[in-house]
Amino acid sequence: GVHNLRSLSDVERIRPQMISGRKIVIIGAGYIGLEAAAIACQLGLDVTVLEMADRVLARVTSPVVSEFYTRLHQERGVDIRLGARLAGLRGSRGRVTQAVLDTGEHIDADILLVGIGILPNFELAAAAGLECANGILVDEDARTSDPCIFAAGDCTVRPIVQYGRTGRLESVHNAIEQGKLAAAAIMGADRPRVDCPWFWSDQFDVKLQIAGLNSGYDQEVTRQGEGQQMSFWYYNSGRLVAVDAMNDPRAYMIAKRLIEAGKTADPALVADPAADLKPLLKA
Repeated sequence: GVHNLRSLSDVERIRPQMISGRKIVIIGAGYIGLEAAAIACQLGLDVTVLEMADRVLARVTSPVVSEFYTRLHQERGVDIRLGARLAGLRGSRGRVTQAVLDTGEHIDADILLVGIGILPNFELAAAAGLECANGILVDEDARTSDPCIFAAGDCTVRPIVQYGRTGRLESVHNAIEQGKLAAAAIMGADRPRVDCPWFWSDQFDVKLQIAGLNSGYDQEVTRQGEGQQMSFWYYNSGRLVAVDAMNDPRAYMIAKRLIEAGKTADPALVADPAADLKPLLKA
């Protein structure tokens, strides 16, 4: 009854157990944990999410977006526990029955899903003598320190050209983009266009689309649409660096193109929900 969720085979193993009325405890309130919580809730399960940090999605987004998603889940009946530390599990006849918190509280569980993140698997690369530091170091073409070896995906530390630094990007888009870069370099073709980092998450009736990286932002601007349509724009020293858009694909696409072009957007204009943002692309 204890599961990870990393592959399609994991989904196939978990799916038959997702029966209405059962109790599921999810460890971790990142993308995996909250997306699984939303699906389980919609299937009629009793859902509890345990998060060690003081807010959900703490590693990937801002406090205001964390508040939005906490409220979204709680309104649907998900029990979100923040600052919750798992001490252990109890079971009977080989199946989990309870999650035990460090406070001594016992939470009944028919299913337990672990979504606490990943570590890069670069042991083979390190053993082969490639340069590694919290991942396999690669250049803009996904080439490692050995010019005959390429690497792509979550395990790599790559240049993030729009931000003048390197980092690991754990996303589908990153893996696909690096595959294209490596293929072009191997074939001696022109380097493909490189997007700014982008991510997405579907939870209940809300699609979150993220463009850019908001780390180090010093200004946050809210653009409020109707109902649950809204976006949060992040600036660093007056420069647009990222956007989180909920049910607002237009805001997401415009911000993404601005970031990739090295342009910014007037915060006062962004904050005005009646203002048309499309002319910003021509500025």
